[in-house]
Amino acid sequence: MTADQEVKPAAAAAVQEQEAHDEEHPLNTPWALWYDKKLPKKIDVGTYQSNLQKIATFSTVEDFWRHYIHVKRPSQLSRDVNLYLFRDRPNCAPMWEAFPNGGCWILKIKKKANVLGKMWQDLVFAAIGEAFEQSDVVGIAMAIRSKEDMISVWNADNSDDSVRFAIGEKLKQILMLDSNTLIEYKFHANSIRDMSTFRNAKPYVFAAAPPAATAN
Repeated sequence: MTADQEVKPAAAAAVQEQEAHDEEHPLNTPWALWYDKKLPKKIDVGTYQSNLQKIATFSTVEDFWRHYIHVKRPSQLSRDVNLYLFRDRPNCAPMWEAFPNGGCWILKIKKKANVLGKMWQDLVFAAIGEAFEQSDVVGIAMAIRSKEDMISVWNADNSDDSVRFAIGEKLKQILMLDSNTLIEYKFHANSIRDMSTFRNAKPYVFAAAPPAATAN
């Protein structure tokens, strides 16, 4: 076989691969999956960073599914594991210090409720599908713990309360939470001070909107 004959099949394969990629459906932004395990409270940023692992990145719907089918479901994860889905861009990692002016909405889920798997999947689909309708949403997280689990939605900037509360309201809608469900919010600045994402978070209840008035 000549060198020319060897090159042509390789070139054709490269073209086919590119054409297949071109036919995929791009997401609004690239995303990354991260993983870590709960560490002792008093650690420095460097130790936290070394414990944090980026396990996959994707930028199309098809690429998302290639990775997602291999990710363990919440019921398969061991205790004290954290899983994150964050936008894949510079300086966007699941760290309070990356968004010192941001915070996160938190939903605590009792183990016996047995709903974490569906809620997490709904939240993943909502995030990559931009269902929150806010570019300020930078990622979501799931924390597996012994008594109750947590899922959270991170936003980058708390300067506009209307945006922050719109994200909380959308979280309630996506997960179909009833009007009495308590969700919490915590500023990252407070997390940096007390070294906890969840402790001392402020609780909120989003009341149902009153019915629209009808004309007589």
